[in-house]
Amino acid sequence: MRGQDEVRHLLEAVLGRTSADQAEVRFTAARTLSTRFGENAITQNSVDDDETLTLDLVFGRRRGSASTNRLDDPAALDALLARAEIAGRQAPEDPELVALPGPQVYGPRPQRFFAATANIDPAEIADDVARVVSAARAKGYRASGLFQVGQSVVGVANSRGLWGWDAETEADYSTTVHGPAGSGKAAQSQSAHERLDVADLARTAVEGALMGQDPRPIEPGDHTVIFEPLAMHGLLGFLAWAMNAREADEGSSAFAGTIDQRLLHPLAGLRLDTDDPELPAPTMGQHGLAVEAVRWVEEGVVKHLYHDRYWAQQTGRAPDAAQTPLFMDGGPGTVDDLVAGCKRGLLVKNLWYIRNVDWKTLTLTGMTRDGVFLVEDGRIVRPVRNLRWNESPITFLQNLVALSRPIRTGGWIHMKVPGAMSEAFTFTSVTDSV
Repeated sequence: MRGQDEVRHLLEAVLGRTSADQAEVRFTAARTLSTRFGENAITQNSVDDDETLTLDLVFGRRRGSASTNRLDDPAALDALLARAEIAGRQAPEDPELVALPGPQVYGPRPQRFFAATANIDPAEIADDVARVVSAARAKGYRASGLFQVGQSVVGVANSRGLWGWDAETEADYSTTVHGPAGSGKAAQSQSAHERLDVADLARTAVEGALMGQDPRPIEPGDHTVIFEPLAMHGLLGFLAWAMNAREADEGSSAFAGTIDQRLLHPLAGLRLDTDDPELPAPTMGQHGLAVEAVRWVEEGVVKHLYHDRYWAQQTGRAPDAAQTPLFMDGGPGTVDDLVAGCKRGLLVKNLWYIRNVDWKTLTLTGMTRDGVFLVEDGRIVRPVRNLRWNESPITFLQNLVALSRPIRTGGWIHMKVPGAMSEAFTFTSVTDSV
């Protein structure tokens, strides 16, 4: 993969060839090793290796863009410049055009790039799969999943003198173990492959499947729930999307009129950290803007919402470079401690098929997956059939009772979140899904 000096030289050479009023050029590259497995056997190994150069040009209030993945071909770079210029000159005027940012000061970050992870031997991933499969086979169960290890870099330069660079590695593992009548899931994500606890991953998924066999239905309705961090991940992703200042100011979201108001339970705190070694934040976000720490919600009070560059300009605020990674405050204990403190409720391992129902209230619908369990008097009593639910993460966070320690979860958004107990979560029906 190209190094920082080579990329900077390339980007500055491209910038030097355009006469546009404003210009930004971005280099992105990623290499990912993926291993899929199902029915206790590897089904696919793949290597995705890609690099792209994207050029944005501004002429007055007109903006055009073009991309290429042929970075070593002078003719392709010539064509890139020509296409971006044609697109920029012919585009309609953009009423929301904002001047590109100038040079940024990028603060120090915990290590995000690990050479051993970037250069991992595929045989190591195969060995990890074998450990999970062996644990499932020992119980007569079936394991499936996706194990991915990769590296990515981003370089940005513009005509106002900005230059930014960010590189990271990530190992993201998830597996589902199926028994005859129930499943268990586990997921882990780390910046360094060596930090993954594959034995724990396998044990968690197998134990979840073992506990979840032969579930029985329970009456839908409002129940106290304990969400494990993986379930919290699915719920909070939608909350992060909704925390948009423009939508709130225009009255089209659930966060309208909430700044400096206690919207959530005092236990609820949401933030973007930049110095957490377990989940390091990137140095830069949109258009090379430096990523800064942000406190979104403090003790249930909404303190800040995400401002893109245009809305920041309109409101006289500083723009936010990123919304994630998302961190949620937690408590000192474990999910087991939450279970021990529950008189009667449902322990929910995972959520899936989550869809938006009403954006103005942030009401979502979805189903439980990979284990639901009835809890009585601080003990797990039995597995429960999967349920469909309709609820808002805002209501969930308003009804908090207790939180466990936050952990980094695997998944589609980088998060470090706790397990949570909440009251009056609405389940609408029993499902036949497994």
